Amino acid sequence: MRTAVILLALMFITGLAWAGMPGEKLFNRKCAMCHIVRGRGGAIGPDLTKVALRLSETQLKARISYPKKVNPDTSMPSFATLENGEMHGLIDYLKTLR
Repeated sequence: MRTAVILLALMFITGLAWAGMPGEKLFNRKCAMCHIVRGRGGAIGPDLTKVALRLSETQLKARISYPKKVNPDTSMPSFATLENGEMHGLIDYLKTLR
């Protein structure tokens, strides 16, 4: 019984940590107006709900940093100026989307 309570507490705490991920907050500030995630967001860019299933971390970073190198016709701005921690947080958040 005690083990079950501890396990539930850890699951709850972990869930709260993921819900408030800095990368998710950054995504909501910088990306959600153009990109859909889980049925919510803008419709200018592609749906990113399962993007990490298709692209590696390196590919995600390249597309975020220099989108015109991947697609010259894109209207997405470069986010190459994101701090390293912000970039990692954003990619970590995208990897949670399934």
